Amino acid sequence: MQRSGALSGVVGRAKRWLAQRVRRVRPSQGVSRQSTGRHHDKPLVVLVTSRFPYGSAEQFIVAELPHWTGRGIDMVVLPEKNDAPNVQPRDLPAGVTLDTRLLRKWGSQKGRALSVLDALTSGVFWREIRDLASLGRLNRSRFVFALRSCAQITMVRRTLAELSREHGGIDLVYTYWLAVSTVGAALAKKQGAVRRVASRAHNADIYEDRHPLRHHPAVRQIVDEVDLLAPIAADGAEFCVDRYGFDENRVVVSRLGVDIPSREEWCRPSPDGVFTVFSVSTMTPFKRLDLLIDSLADLSQRCGSTTLRWVHAGEGRLHDELAARVSEKLQPRGIEVEWLGQLGHDELFTWYRTHQADVLVNTSSSEGIPVSMMEAMVRGVPVIGTDVGGVREILPPDWLMPSDPSASEVAEFIAARMDDAKSDRTRQEVARLVAEKYDADHNFDVFVDRMVTVAQA
Repeated sequence: MQRSGALSGVVGRAKRWLAQRVRRVRPSQGVSRQSTGRHHDKPLVVLVTSRFPYGSAEQFIVAELPHWTGRGIDMVVLPEKNDAPNVQPRDLPAGVTLDTRLLRKWGSQKGRALSVLDALTSGVFWREIRDLASLGRLNRSRFVFALRSCAQITMVRRTLAELSREHGGIDLVYTYWLAVSTVGAALAKKQGAVRRVASRAHNADIYEDRHPLRHHPAVRQIVDEVDLLAPIAADGAEFCVDRYGFDENRVVVSRLGVDIPSREEWCRPSPDGVFTVFSVSTMTPFKRLDLLIDSLADLSQRCGSTTLRWVHAGEGRLHDELAARVSEKLQPRGIEVEWLGQLGHDELFTWYRTHQADVLVNTSSSEGIPVSMMEAMVRGVPVIGTDVGGVREILPPDWLMPSDPSASEVAEFIAARMDDAKSDRTRQEVARLVAEKYDADHNFDVFVDRMVTVAQA
């Protein structure tokens, strides 16, 4: 790709400025470069995460890691960031070690400056700009986003090369998200520092429309270097093949799952004369809680003398806007509303065990495989959801709404299922469906077996 004279001048000045900044910055402290003495008879797997074991996100990694123990594997967890530096990391199983150099580099001025300079001189950045232009998506915001993403990519690539030298090679890099870390691992593989690359893929890391800039950085460049792509839903797998060009023979659906509780842990239906709608989500535009609120206002006109309740778990930036909508549309109609705030897993499960809910309703415009649905259904709560992403892979057809329903359509859909939602037969059936397909222990065992095979190949 030829660059214009003006753009070349900008790049040249940026390189000179960054080189000066790098010389002024002191070397970063606290990053050990000593070898950990890898046992060469064991394959080495490097798991690249967004933040785990820091913070409270990526909970599924907590459940998955014990399934890696006893497999004859050495594992290193390599987080990209740490937004809670004063909080201790979560405990890791025996045989799994933590390496913090990547997050230290991204947290340092020198590390970021070096990576931006590296990105400006890399082919991956200019190929990304070319691809954006060919797709008709190139603008200033995406140019800056591409540069930042490629800086992260080069940092991941360099860090993996360091680890490879120290450990005598890396057999498998496993990225938890199909993101810049996957691209960095693929480039490290091209350079011979890594033998195999595998990645999970969830929702926002698959569907470009979930990103504010509607673009997935650089993933199209590395489809041939990914040995195994493991989307958590069949819809995501199909999207990765069709949109990005991944080889369908290397794409395998690997569902997550939930723990299967005893019947004593199930949620009870509301008593006669009361109908409780439950929802679990962040308060973000994609979750369309405004649509749910409008639907409940309509539903109240269809319920006769039945008392309608709405209980929501989750927080987000739309809280104040949604609160105003509740005051305007639900409170005047006598609908009882309870917001639980952000609940941890244990708190949510305790709520299910000690409270009543008749149906969980999800009105999202985009989803992967919503775990909140699994967690409700396996506790006997039927779920109504929109036909987006992998939702149809969880719900029975009769409980699946169109992808973009109106408020009146949602209200009518709920009203038609109010009796069934309370029936013991329905509640047992939805619990059985989840237990058969989304048993976490079984699914994690199958996934780790497959990953170990890739690492040992």
